[in-house]
Amino acid sequence: MPEEAPAPLRIAVIGFDHWYAAIPFARRVAADPAARLVALVDRDPARTAHVAHLTGCTRTSTDPATVLSDPDVDAIACFTSVDQNPELCVAAARAGKHIVSVKPLALTLADADRVVAEVERAGIVFVPSESRHTSPLALRLRELLDSGRLGEPRAGTFAMDSGLPSAWPGSTEGPGWWADPARTAGGAWIDHAVYQIDRVQALFRSPVAHVTGTVGNLVHPGLPVEDYGHAVFTLESGAVVTVEDTWIAPPGTSSTRALVVGSEGAVQYSTATGTLGFAPKGGEWAFSRLPDDTFDTLDVLLAAVREGTAPRSTVRTARQTLATCLAFYAAVRG
Repeated sequence: MPEEAPAPLRIAVIGFDHWYAAIPFARRVAADPAARLVALVDRDPARTAHVAHLTGCTRTSTDPATVLSDPDVDAIACFTSVDQNPELCVAAARAGKHIVSVKPLALTLADADRVVAEVERAGIVFVPSESRHTSPLALRLRELLDSGRLGEPRAGTFAMDSGLPSAWPGSTEGPGWWADPARTAGGAWIDHAVYQIDRVQALFRSPVAHVTGTVGNLVHPGLPVEDYGHAVFTLESGAVVTVEDTWIAPPGTSSTRALVVGSEGAVQYSTATGTLGFAPKGGEWAFSRLPDDTFDTLDVLLAAVREGTAPRSTVRTARQTLATCLAFYAAVRG
């Protein structure tokens, strides 16, 4: 007799503060036969009703405890504001539930360490939402590195420019929690630097030895957090990497670009032009269509739980990413 397919992984989404990630994640879970979206939780019933309409999920609540204590929930995806995340992750780990976590995982290293301890004690899967290792672009970059065509990475430039985030789709109320210093560790820079730092760790494979840089409010002077940040990281390998992230682009626009220079070649990509380019040492640039850099958190979670494939970024990776970000802010404060 043919083997029975494993039961779908039962997932609850807690919080829609980070709606940019939460809503697409919930829709992906609802559409994937290997998963089941069993509950939506948010303090605002109107937000859960909106996502319920998009996904067909009928169970909604304003109380995270209803799913954290439910034995019929296998995993939680937490997309609250950052200040709320550690307690929810600790509770989920203690309940034996796998976790997809908002980025970054905490405001402080002390809170991050609590999450690390509970996740590792429980032996559950933890997927940081800032990690993308199985997207087509990530796989292409890894192939160039692992094949030796880039050689030893020597320098990197990573940048993302966008307008101010919105508190909710279509909202005119401004950035909401993203600009509240009590609810996030920083502004424009950390908002997207977490993605780039995770990628730098994957490509350069060397710890940070020194960091410097600057932050400012170039377009939004009244904002209580920065709208511009530029970091310069010197790695233990001697490589130098810059990470620039801003909210100074025209409203509603966003673009990402990167350049990695190695001892044997270089690769660059840009979402503005939709191209990926590779140039061997002494050669010319050859460009092709930019591979998708889709979020892969659900794929990684399913592979880890169902097949035992260890995520390339873990709770300790997320903790290190936060530590790198906090070191940058400490450096610019002097």
